Amino acid sequence: MSLTSLMSPPPRTGSPAVPGTLDTEPRTPPPGSTAKPAPPPLTTRSTLPVEILDYILQSLTRSELLPCLTLNSAFYNITSRVLYRALEDLEPAQSVACLLQLEQNPRVQPFVRKLEIDWNTQTSPTVNLYRLLHRVLKKVTALTVLSLEFPRPDTPLWILNGCTFSLRHFSTSLPCDQALARFLDTQPSLTELTLRGFPQGADNIMPPFLSFSPSHATASRNTFTLSPGALPKLSSLRTVHGGPAIIASVVNGRPVQMASIALFPTSSSESLKALSLSASPMRRLSIMSFDPAVQDYLLSEIATRFPQLEALHIVILLSEYTNELLKALGPLLKGFKALQYITFMAATDRTALPGEEQDIAKLWHHWCPTLKTIILPRGRVWFEGRSEWNSLDPDE
Repeated sequence: MSLTSLMSPPPRTGSPAVPGTLDTEPRTPPPGSTAKPAPPPLTTRSTLPVEILDYILQSLTRSELLPCLTLNSAFYNITSRVLYRALEDLEPAQSVACLLQLEQNPRVQPFVRKLEIDWNTQTSPTVNLYRLLHRVLKKVTALTVLSLEFPRPDTPLWILNGCTFSLRHFSTSLPCDQALARFLDTQPSLTELTLRGFPQGADNIMPPFLSFSPSHATASRNTFTLSPGALPKLSSLRTVHGGPAIIASVVNGRPVQMASIALFPTSSSESLKALSLSASPMRRLSIMSFDPAVQDYLLSEIATRFPQLEALHIVILLSEYTNELLKALGPLLKGFKALQYITFMAATDRTALPGEEQDIAKLWHHWCPTLKTIILPRGRVWFEGRSEWNSLDPDE
């Protein structure tokens, strides 16, 4: 049975009953009759409160929920609410069928709280498909979590026009241009933002970290600009291709405490400077570096700009770190006042013996006593034991 047919309300049969109640009243015989009261009729209606049924149904998979739609009108309403609350992990064909059902069934539109559309694997979605999505986005007014991933060619810049929902989390591959900035200006409740799109003016996309440097996309400096009062609650930013101008526009004066950014040649230091414009101390920071020159200054600059970090995750793709270089990083950790977790992944020149990595972990902890967990380039997880630093490696 198809999802569309299942989502049509079941026909009403028999006498009406109150949804969510069980008809258990015995049939009382007429006065003076010696007949025993008739037993209550069988019914599929539940005695459980609607909230309990909702909680139970949340533990079912999408395929397990579908048969519940056909039990009766009460279960149809509760199941629809659960089924449409979070529309995620859908294949492109499934997402299209879901959008068609959403457009045709106004009853379920208010149920949608989370919607993920991933058409990145589509060669070229048609204009009609984008128009369908646009119509649905304007109707799901209770949406709070939205993810839009499109193939880069022919990205519809108008897809968010006219939308009235108020988001808390938003992730998109839409280009970072003024149209996106104007939409973000209308989202005062947004706390988490992920920007996967290229800045406007970046024409070369393969490979982005070698052929494109965001600092050179001068058009983006003049097009993606948020209003000063926009995003007052933003606490988390993730950006894949955003350079210093985009990072500064989003972070400046806002309470961003968690960030994940990429560093590109010629603009790494500028990006870190832009990130430091946050109105709140940075607590968690993830960095992926495509800049071979960061070896000379990265950890030192991070410690200077973000001394209150509690968790730091660094992946360096185009530089090699020997044991000697890793040991030399130890004194740079002194600048961190609250760092507890650090991951430092980079290419290495050879396989380190367990004792060598343990010495590095001890040295880093010596310079930064607040450290509790250290992950070094070989992937071993080191943690502070009662009297020694130990590894979680099963071979140790």
